Amino acid sequence: MPEDYLVAGESWPLIPEGVYQVQCIHYEKGRSHHNSTKLFLHFNIIEGQYFGKELFMAINLTDCRTGKEFKKVPSGSKYYESWVIANNNQLPSRGDRMSLKIFKDHVFQVKTRIVKPKFNDGTEKPICFHYTVVDHLIQRLA
Repeated sequence: MPEDYLVAGESWPLIPEGVYQVQCIHYEKGRSHHNSTKLFLHFNIIEGQYFGKELFMAINLTDCRTGKEFKKVPSGSKYYESWVIANNNQLPSRGDRMSLKIFKDHVFQVKTRIVKPKFNDGTEKPICFHYTVVDHLIQRLA
């Protein structure tokens, strides 16, 4: 590749906030720009006008007090709440392992929100930089 250009990556879709039916197509652990551990759940919309659009949900896996990845998942965390919904609203017993695999291939009703990034000075970036993410799972459908 010549050194006078770079190849653009794919941007995330910007669709209206709302409730959608999605299927979890894969998941991965990664690091955020603040170097905290995150779980990224990737979903495809499976109905309606935005069929086939891919959205993601980021879930923090880092204890904000210690800065380290959870050893035990707190019951108030987004991962715990999402896992319980993916487990058909069945709470885990103390000491249970909460596998990431519970999300894969299942269909969910989700609520989305629009992310509006800001510049370092706190002003909002132009709309071309906005994108839609899954805010939370509402229920597991299949």
